Amino acid sequence: MKTFSNMKLWLLCSSVVWMGLLLTPTASAVQNKELLRVQHNTSFQGLCCFSFQEAVQMSEPTTLVPLIVTWSTDYQATDFFFVALSVNGGPCIFFGSGGLQPFEDAGGDADSHTFQWLILPGDGVLRPGKNTFALCGGAAFSANDTIVLGFNTLAVRTSK
Repeated sequence: MKTFSNMKLWLLCSSVVWMGLLLTPTASAVQNKELLRVQHNTSFQGLCCFSFQEAVQMSEPTTLVPLIVTWSTDYQATDFFFVALSVNGGPCIFFGSGGLQPFEDAGGDADSHTFQWLILPGDGVLRPGKNTFALCGGAAFSANDTIVLGFNTLAVRTSK
């Protein structure tokens, strides 16, 4: 009889756990237009600021909310490079840290870095509806400096 009670208790507990798992919302995935993944090397040369030809979009509600833009990259750079964002076709703006240290390796290795920028409604660049976030930047000191961006990911999501 005690074994039967233990089995009922086990079934009840496991049922509650499974129901909890089924009813728990999954982590919100970033939609395709809000995520860009580049899987090839792209070389850029020149002084700041110009487009790195990578952009994502996010649709804002009527009442604007803060957005988080994250960019992770592997890179090689001949000197210091700035990295920032152009929002909705505007100028290249630094919403936080935005520098990549020089890193060159004859063996082909790359350094990696991740930036996370918070864009607030009060920054004056967001608008209701579709917003476009384009990666921009350039060399700090010489138009001859070069950066090679390897595998990288650009994503935008709402702040919760």
